[in-house]
Amino acid sequence: MIVYFIGTGGSEGIPVHLCNCSTCNEARKFGFSQRKPSTLAVIGENGEVILFDVGTDIREFLNTPLNAIFLTHWHHDHIYGLYKLRWTAMETTLYAPEGHADALILNDPKNLKPVIIKAGEKVKIGRITVTAIKLNHQIETLGYYTEEDGKGIALLYDTKGLPEKTWEFFEDKTPIRLAIVDSTYPPGFEDPYHNNVDEAARIGIKLAERTILSHISHKNLPFLQLVRYVRGRWGDKVLVAYDGMVFYV
Repeated sequence: MIVYFIGTGGSEGIPVHLCNCSTCNEARKFGFSQRKPSTLAVIGENGEVILFDVGTDIREFLNTPLNAIFLTHWHHDHIYGLYKLRWTAMETTLYAPEGHADALILNDPKNLKPVIIKAGEKVKIGRITVTAIKLNHQIETLGYYTEEDGKGIALLYDTKGLPEKTWEFFEDKTPIRLAIVDSTYPPGFEDPYHNNVDEAARIGIKLAERTILSHISHKNLPFLQLVRYVRGRWGDKVLVAYDGMVFYV
């Protein structure tokens, strides 16, 4: 599988309009520090294309038919791109949790086909199996475990830690190949709905051979400082995601 990070930011993206924090100012200097809201694609060995969250308009980054779309939850920074994507010329199944569903997408989905998915349910797409898992967030939120030929990827955002049942789900699977974890806030920052960098890294290291930190807010460390911090603490076991990053599993 190929993992394509189209957007790696939090709800506001980076830089935030009119914000002069060090993270936003760095992003105005260096394009690689800029982040769109969270959007990720998984491309299977047989060419299957699965989109996880649609925080931005994907058309200039992924101009290809989608086998499916999975939403972690219905907060607008994770569904913004659906408002344009629903006009696509091909029908596409949209799997999403039920809680706080967007009325426009449900009532006027155009060529999207919304299907409610619950934690524990599996969807088979070609050789890829996607399993929904429960996360800890402000509203009903799902993570996804995506597996092809015994190689597994865990997508874990938005979340604060993991529920006990989700840890139990991974007991006979660890170490998986890759964990992509909500790392919204800087080290030491406490929030009830999102991880900070250290919390996210600890989750990933318990689960996976490699961890990628994503869903990064402008309140986090500037990109270059964040990379130095993560590399200094965990070496190459933990990486910082950036928009346009491609990872082969």
